[in-house]
Amino acid sequence: MSDIFAPKEIPVIKTSGLVLAMVLCASLLSACDCDGDCNTSTATSAVSTTTTPAVVAPTPTPTTPVVTPTPTTPVAARCADARFCKYDSTGTMLDDSATAWSCVQDKLLGNFWEVKTDDAGVRDKDWTYTKAAAGVGACGGTVAACSAAAYATAVNAGTRPCGPTRTCALPSHAELIYLALPSEAFPQPDGNAKRTTVTRSYAPNPTFFPEAVPDAFYFNSTDARQVNYTAVIPTGAAFNNLSDEGMAPAATDDMAGHIRLICK
Repeated sequence: MSDIFAPKEIPVIKTSGLVLAMVLCASLLSACDCDGDCNTSTATSAVSTTTTPAVVAPTPTPTTPVVTPTPTTPVAARCADARFCKYDSTGTMLDDSATAWSCVQDKLLGNFWEVKTDDAGVRDKDWTYTKAAAGVGACGGTVAACSAAAYATAVNAGTRPCGPTRTCALPSHAELIYLALPSEAFPQPDGNAKRTTVTRSYAPNPTFFPEAVPDAFYFNSTDARQVNYTAVIPTGAAFNNLSDEGMAPAATDDMAGHIRLICK
């Protein structure tokens, strides 16, 4: 019969295509939950499209870098004394409490003074000199071979007590005496000299000149006298006339004496 297919002509439905069709049909029916009369658009809308929102990292807030301050050393209350200031050999002002210094400034008169040492060096407080010494021998020792003038030269050739810019020399007669007088001793504005109110001697302030030698006589550059800081000045003496009160006795050039240089 012509309408009967031969076995080899029967169309073959591939198993994989059938399985796929059945899966799609089942998915549509399940999504619609109906008896076949729902449309595909409804089914499609029922499919969940929920997605996990992306996590956005918060923008960091700018921060100012923390700067640790550098510790600073408090500035010392230097030169609090009303009259004198301590300095070192570089010319640097020191605190009043400094335990080592080589120079003192008299703020009242503007002078800078050598402070003697106690180290057996060239500026040792115990060395003595004469104006008539041979001149340029080695300075240092009792009645040193160098003269008073040569001593000043030796100090200026080495480490200067008040700094490298200040040249030291023998002070004048008046400068040596003024160093020892208190502030109230100086003349009043009208030129009248003040007078002593007690009987006493006058010497450089021991707080700033602790190396002063008792009973020492000091050379000056202007005359043949030596200044004696141990002389007792009577009450009522004029401060501008203390030389005649025994504070500056006459001395010959061959007498031994001490030296304190003034540096300008």
